[in-house]
Amino acid sequence: MFNAFTQNELLLSMLETVAGDDVDLEPARKAFEDTRGDFRAKFTAAVQARLAQIAVPEVFIDLPEHPDEFRKADLEALVRPVADGFLRSYPSKDELLTQVARIRRRQAHRPAWIPRVYRYGNRITSAEASPPEDEREPDRPLPVTALTELGEVTVMLPAAGQDRPELAMASGGIGEWESALFTFLGLIGDAPATIVTIDAAANESLIPDQARWWSPEPARPVGAAQDPGVASELLATSPTLGGLPVIDTGSERYEVVIDALAAVGDWRHSPQWTLEAWDPTDDVATLAVARAAIAGWADEHRSGVAVFVYGGALHTNDGLFDAPTPLHSYALVATRSTDGTDTVDTVHRVNLTCPGQNWCHRGGSLNHNVPALTALLMPAVTAGHAAAAADSSNDERWAESYQQLYGDGEGPDYTDSVLEHLTLALAPHGWAELTDSTWEGGLEQTLLRRGEHCLSAAYDPVTRQMQLTDGKAELESVLDMLADDGVLTDNDGQETVDTSEEAVGRWGADLLTAATDLLAGRIKELPQLATPIQITMLGLHPHADGTLRGPEAPALAEHQLGALLHTVGLFAVPA
Repeated sequence: MFNAFTQNELLLSMLETVAGDDVDLEPARKAFEDTRGDFRAKFTAAVQARLAQIAVPEVFIDLPEHPDEFRKADLEALVRPVADGFLRSYPSKDELLTQVARIRRRQAHRPAWIPRVYRYGNRITSAEASPPEDEREPDRPLPVTALTELGEVTVMLPAAGQDRPELAMASGGIGEWESALFTFLGLIGDAPATIVTIDAAANESLIPDQARWWSPEPARPVGAAQDPGVASELLATSPTLGGLPVIDTGSERYEVVIDALAAVGDWRHSPQWTLEAWDPTDDVATLAVARAAIAGWADEHRSGVAVFVYGGALHTNDGLFDAPTPLHSYALVATRSTDGTDTVDTVHRVNLTCPGQNWCHRGGSLNHNVPALTALLMPAVTAGHAAAAADSSNDERWAESYQQLYGDGEGPDYTDSVLEHLTLALAPHGWAELTDSTWEGGLEQTLLRRGEHCLSAAYDPVTRQMQLTDGKAELESVLDMLADDGVLTDNDGQETVDTSEEAVGRWGADLLTAATDLLAGRIKELPQLATPIQITMLGLHPHADGTLRGPEAPALAEHQLGALLHTVGLFAVPA
């Protein structure tokens, strides 16, 4: 057991190793300066760079995709040199398979800065371990002008091949709204623990000149894409958004906003905004702190996007306030049309608190205290505190867990896929899956059949687009693959499908039966899908991997898919 002196000697030794007089700190300095984010992110990068100089290389091995197909002796020869923990002299195959899983998990979670070598001693370069940023597939910029009142913003699509098959978001549709809102309000790139200072002069410049009686200086406007405070204030006060009138009067707005908030999925939170300003009426300094939360929402019939901005303030004379004055606190709900498209149908807003006529960009509005609304919004506030705490924790598991569930980094080892939920939703209504595939670049596709009709469903995880089309053309393309495999043969102009046991083992009985029926003219087109139907799967992080990784994401996807399938008429069984 160490006494205090021994423990402190160990700390001093560590300090000398990490930052002694003869230590080359240039890599650490460069890492600190080149890293984006707050002090914690920069400091962590610097420490990692220094530790990488003294870390001992670890042996990495190539692990088979299907280790259970290996012989026991081959498995032992593979894993014993790098066994994770104790491995007894005569292990069973199950023990060896457990070792493979543990080694795979260990290698997958090892950070790239730890040096590594191949099994026989050859060093693995940093490029092989983790390609540098300039060699990775870069994010793809996409200019979006859906929210014309805020101006153009460049949305960054997750890294994906430039020539990949892609389902584009509908121009001006709710998918573009969701991506733009995440970008405008700072939910892409910076984590909840990050603190972003809002441009006070830029926010003051939003106030009309005739109302700024206290300032002889000219306004210094800044675009909404450059400052989240400007973006938020425009969302809180613009009479229109995306060219649609914002409904912010009358009792209807309460009902719509409350219904939407009762059906929200996972809230995701922006960095903390801070604004140092002053109250022109009392001439006192003010520190405002605010945060934005965004969530998708969906019930059995409708879906959309919800935005909630909240916070508090400290006035030097009057103390603490439960509103982020001089910023607005508000709830905004955009509702998608029920016609099976991404068209934004309505926009409703409730301004919870207003900074008053001396600062409000619309001359002031009433504060609204609606208990039902407050109760529904409180979970977003409390979850925001937990998100920031997890992201800033010294224990990496909390930040990693938050990022896996709510962020745009690497997700969990397994998450539900959108097409899996689509297939499950259709199965009780007679639709059977024939094929499923993933194209290079990640586009997922499945082909289903019910009676004389086929349905092709595609999901693009990069743009979060779900597309439904008539599946007859897709089934016809399958015939080419069957011909290449020798399963479809042509004898004097008569095409036949091999339904032998061997062919069924490779292709499945349902697919071969469907191919036979297609050749016989028994497959008809779906009239309701003569034109493809496409929507955005809302409630997913626009810069993540498109999977249902959030805790509420599967349920939210089921509601959206159910409403779409009902609208298109794919639940109804033909007479």
